[in-house]
Amino acid sequence: MSAPTALVFRAEDSSTTVRTARWWKKYRFWLLCAVAFVVLSLLGIIMGSGGKSTTGTLSITNPAPAGAQGAASVLRNQGVEVTATASLAETAAALRSNGHGNSTVLFYDPRNLLSRTQAADLAAAVADSGGKLVALSPSPLTVKALSAELSSVGTTAGTPAADAQCTNPDAVAAGTIDGGAPDLDVSATSVTMPLKLFKGTENCFAEASKNPATGGYLAYNSTGDVAALGNPGIIINQNLASRGNAALTFRLLGSTPKLLWYTASLKDIPVSEQPPALSDFTPEWIFPASLWLLLVGILAMVWRGRRHGPLVTEPLPVVVKASETLAGRARLYQNARALDTASATLRHATMTRLSHALRLGQTAAPHAVVDAVTTLTGHTRAHVHDLLLGPAPTTEKDMLSMAVELTALEEEVAQR
Repeated sequence: MSAPTALVFRAEDSSTTVRTARWWKKYRFWLLCAVAFVVLSLLGIIMGSGGKSTTGTLSITNPAPAGAQGAASVLRNQGVEVTATASLAETAAALRSNGHGNSTVLFYDPRNLLSRTQAADLAAAVADSGGKLVALSPSPLTVKALSAELSSVGTTAGTPAADAQCTNPDAVAAGTIDGGAPDLDVSATSVTMPLKLFKGTENCFAEASKNPATGGYLAYNSTGDVAALGNPGIIINQNLASRGNAALTFRLLGSTPKLLWYTASLKDIPVSEQPPALSDFTPEWIFPASLWLLLVGILAMVWRGRRHGPLVTEPLPVVVKASETLAGRARLYQNARALDTASATLRHATMTRLSHALRLGQTAAPHAVVDAVTTLTGHTRAHVHDLLLGPAPTTEKDMLSMAVELTALEEEVAQR
């Protein structure tokens, strides 16, 4: 008797491999876009946080035209230790650690975050340390808190260039300063630097049309330890090399071994004594809007959940093709990967048909069917037993092979 012919099996279109390939072909564009977005975002974060450059106006690490990296670099090359601070507490601690008479504080508060009390505390900390304070474009209330001898006399829209017109050595050495336009356009972004005039014991760099006694871009108190500079444009990178800007900048900021570049930030805003509740951050319109959305959602559920007319009756029983039920059950088994259930169903159906073909009756024991098939076909009992009563297959390919062998066995028995 010839050995059974070896069969070549192919996975159906619904196999896992084919389904995966179809899914990849359908969604690969969006997956690649998502991967590219994640990679570019990570690169942007790494590049943005990995460097030492910043984009803040008058920042000592900003190399852009509106930054102040140029002035800080030159001062460091001349032996001045330049340190950036971002809060009043940090600045006061640095003043104490630097020692008496060793520090100059450049104070810049473009958003007016400091209160008058905090500004007075800053001036007191500088005075206690024996240092100097240079305030860049302070507000009227802030400049008055820094020194009672200083006051604001307004904001000017005139030309930013001005001559010294005073006897102060720093101003005389500079001669003429030019802070550029009040609105500095940097990379299509308008950086506003208003030109302010201050009045003190000594006023320098007044506009040509004004009397220096009424105020100027630079004003000192009587002791000379507090100065208000109303034209911060002279310090930025773009204008540092213009006229006497560099001379005035380096003489104002480089007269002591250490320079604290203090830019006020959100760290200077006092923390509330009581922790804020969630309602403090919730807009007033959120609760009525939530109620409205809830009502709309309920109405939508009622609308979508209602029956669209009466139920349509259908005479029973309904005749369904056997092939449809067979394919439907097979799909269910395949989606659930129920290989054991599917193989048990195939074997049970085969045993039933074999028992009928061999005239053993429907109540015949499985081993009796195995013995009868072995005797009739000549196959080994172990082969027939494994095929009809063996362990369930573990892969779809093995199950397909088993199904084909069961069909071949039935056909062989039928031909006998």
